[in-house]
Amino acid sequence: MEQFNQLYDNGTSEALYSVDAQPAGLSQAEAHATVQKLSSSIDLHRLANIYFEQLKQKLHLDAMTIKFPMNSITIGDSSLSSNQKSMDLVNNHQTFATVYYTFRKSLNLRESTILNELHRYFKYPLNNAVEHYSLKQMALKDHLTSLGNRASFEEALHRQISACKRNSQTFGLLVIDMDKFKKVNDSYGHQEGDNVLMAMGDVLLHSIRDMDFAFRFGGDEFCCLLTDSDNRINSIIAKRIQQLMSKNTILNKHQISCSIGCTTYLEADTQKDLFNRADKALYLAKESGRSCFRAA
Repeated sequence: MEQFNQLYDNGTSEALYSVDAQPAGLSQAEAHATVQKLSSSIDLHRLANIYFEQLKQKLHLDAMTIKFPMNSITIGDSSLSSNQKSMDLVNNHQTFATVYYTFRKSLNLRESTILNELHRYFKYPLNNAVEHYSLKQMALKDHLTSLGNRASFEEALHRQISACKRNSQTFGLLVIDMDKFKKVNDSYGHQEGDNVLMAMGDVLLHSIRDMDFAFRFGGDEFCCLLTDSDNRINSIIAKRIQQLMSKNTILNKHQISCSIGCTTYLEADTQKDLFNRADKALYLAKESGRSCFRAA
C-alpha cells in the first residue's frame, strides 16, 4: 500500500483525490530509469537539476524550490504561474526538506499521481545529497568566527570569476588586516584574542550586503567578496567596516582598527592577479599609517 500513501498536497490540509480513483502513474520502466538517474550524483545542485529535468519531461513544471535548513535551491521561473504545491520530505519522522513545485496549469489526477511518485523517489537521493552538502559546508567554515575559511574563499572567488566571465559583470575584493591584534594576544592571552576575532567576524557580517561574502583568510586577516560591485561600492563598504569596528565594544576596548586593500575584478584577471592587486593596496594602507583603506 506504500504507493497509495501521501497522495495529497502536503502544503494543504485537503486531499486532492481519493485512493479509490487512483489512476496509473509511471510505468515500471519509467520508474526504474528515474531512480537510476537520481542515483547518479550526490552533488546537491547537480541532483536538483537532474530531478527538475525528470519532472519537466512528464509534467508542465515551470519552477522548483528545495528548502532545507542550511540553504535553498531554486530552478526555473516561479513568476510564470501561481499553481504551486509544497510537499515535505521526511526521514526518521523529521522533515529534512520541503519542495515547492510551480506548474503552468493545475494537475489532473494522473499528473498528481506522477508527481507523488517522483517526489517519493527523490527522497533518499536528496537526503544523501543534503548530508553531503552539510559536511562540505562544515569543512569550508571557520569555526571560531562562523565565516568561510580560506578554502571557501578560494572556491567562492573561482565561482565569482567564472560567473563574471559569462555575464560580463564585475565584483569587488577587500583584503582586511587587523591593526595591533598581536598586542591583544601578548597582553591578554589567546582567549581574549579569540573574542576579538569573533567580534571582527560579527562586524563584517553586519557591514556587507546580503549578496556579499565574508571569510577569515587566516590569523587576523579577512577577505570580502562583493557581488556586482565597483570602486565606489567597495569604498562604501570599507568605510562601513571601519565605522562599525569603532563602535564595537570589544574592538574599541583594545583600540583595534583595520587596514583594507580594495580592488575590482577586471576582465583579464586571474585569481592570483586579483588577490595580488588587493594585497598591494593593503600594503599601501598599512604604509599610510594603518586604520585606513586604499584602492588599486
